[in-house]
Amino acid sequence: MRTYLTLLALTLAVSSVLAQDPGMQAAQAAQQAAQISQQASQQAIDQMNQASQQANQQAMQNAQQAALNTPQCYRCVAAKPKFSVKPGAYSAAIRLKMKDSTRGAVIYYTTDGWTPTAASTRYTGPIAIDSTTSLQAIAISPYGGRSRVATAVYTLNGVAPTAPVAQTANALPISSAPPSAPDKVVLPRGTAVSFVIASDVSSRTADVGDKISLTLAEDLKAGDAVVVKKGTPAVATVTEVDGKAMAGTPGEVFFQVDSLQAGSVLIKLHGTAAKEGQDKAGKAMGLMFVPVVPVGIFVHGKDAEIKQGAPFTAFVDEDTLLSPAN
Repeated sequence: MRTYLTLLALTLAVSSVLAQDPGMQAAQAAQQAAQISQQASQQAIDQMNQASQQANQQAMQNAQQAALNTPQCYRCVAAKPKFSVKPGAYSAAIRLKMKDSTRGAVIYYTTDGWTPTAASTRYTGPIAIDSTTSLQAIAISPYGGRSRVATAVYTLNGVAPTAPVAQTANALPISSAPPSAPDKVVLPRGTAVSFVIASDVSSRTADVGDKISLTLAEDLKAGDAVVVKKGTPAVATVTEVDGKAMAGTPGEVFFQVDSLQAGSVLIKLHGTAAKEGQDKAGKAMGLMFVPVVPVGIFVHGKDAEIKQGAPFTAFVDEDTLLSPAN
């Protein structure tokens, strides 16, 4: 019992001394502050990691929801057309066929640099390529779904590139014009009207309803008479804009031209065209199987860019009586 009381007295004495030592108190306080700071830092790191994970999960959910909102059934979307001749350089003209694996799909194509639409030339049989050509084609399913754009460049060695045949609109047959009045000439329906784009256009900044400046590329003639002079301005209207999106989807711009002013007379026209940016669906698909996060979802296609000076052809919509230009 006496030993126990002695030990108790010594313990109380040491505690009293430690309690009265200011240096020891300061060391203990500093140690506690360091522990609190370390705990706060770890908590902040944990919160940041949690927030990052939640942001990634939300982005994936948004991408998945966007994919669900886009028709994905095999009947809705057409497969990309395939060409019977591989792109490349050739020493002579080639004959090419197009096929599509979607039942009932219709193929449309262009050779003038514009992205094909349902208003482009419809594929009805083999086509001959006798000069350097950039061929683009799409397929549209019976349910209205459009395929990705198939593109191929054919270079014919020793054959100079020729001006592309306008295929951005289906021209009406040129009508048999009635006799003109004195000092008047008739511009027949179906006459091709060549324009150039007067300013750059991008799917990143364009909106539906925006105006695109055009310039008449050459004198417009009715027979031997010039009715509208080269350089006359005209305007096209943006009818659809699709921005670039996830999974490699490119941007698109669609536009149409409706008329050309010839003095006091308005020449009615019909003509549409579209431009699509670079499609990166292949790259996106290749990254879909990355462990943990399918980063392919976050790959975007390129914006559609229409450059100043790009040629575009429209067609006269009806016989128009005009006076020769002065």
